[in-house]
Amino acid sequence: MKDIILHSFAFIPMPTVWLIFLYFFVKSNYWKKFFLYLGFIFLLITSLPIVSTYVEKFFYGDYYRISNHHKKPAYVLIPTAGIWYDGYEKWHPTYESIIRTQYGKKLSEQFSIPLILAGGGNTKINEASLISKFFNYDFYLIEVESRNTFEMAKNLKKFIKISDGPLLLATKPLHHKRTILALKKQNFDVLIPDTYLKNKKISYSVIPSTRGIISFNEIIYESLGIAWYYFTGKI
Repeated sequence: MKDIILHSFAFIPMPTVWLIFLYFFVKSNYWKKFFLYLGFIFLLITSLPIVSTYVEKFFYGDYYRISNHHKKPAYVLIPTAGIWYDGYEKWHPTYESIIRTQYGKKLSEQFSIPLILAGGGNTKINEASLISKFFNYDFYLIEVESRNTFEMAKNLKKFIKISDGPLLLATKPLHHKRTILALKKQNFDVLIPDTYLKNKKISYSVIPSTRGIISFNEIIYESLGIAWYYFTGKI
């Protein structure tokens, strides 16, 4: 029952969820109507895919594109993006983990550089270990201890030298800013591929959809992550 409720909230914009909570807490009918109307407005605006498409651009790291720098990357870095349990005693990489790993492999072959897979995750099954077995690629390093982006950046210093050269990121564009800032905090040099938007489905639709809501919730999650990292000195 708990999983069903959480899954349902994934299809509601977070600002609307917050306003729903406020609606039940206030006693004034005036404020109840205010929060109700405001929640509807947020629901409408954030469900438009075109809104997320433009807001996401603030998280992209165009400055770090390879074409903007005369540097050769030393490693391709793939941060894991979760695994899921099928209910039949088996765990599988998420769609995002699959896309990142496949993209990282292409970059590794394109630049003839080693491949690093990083991320232990917060489940009882280790993410990086599972994904590495799923693909059976020739990974140079599989980092299995980190539970988040900050720990990944910090733990990498145990296994590779900063002087080796820049890390080429294979992650989704929305995750660029937080990953780059976390790695730069640890003094790593970072690059992103010129084709980093190649695998992303970009929509300029003005028709409300659950996809638009999910994308906007991801933006909020990433914004809160960056804010938390900033105030805790992680970036």
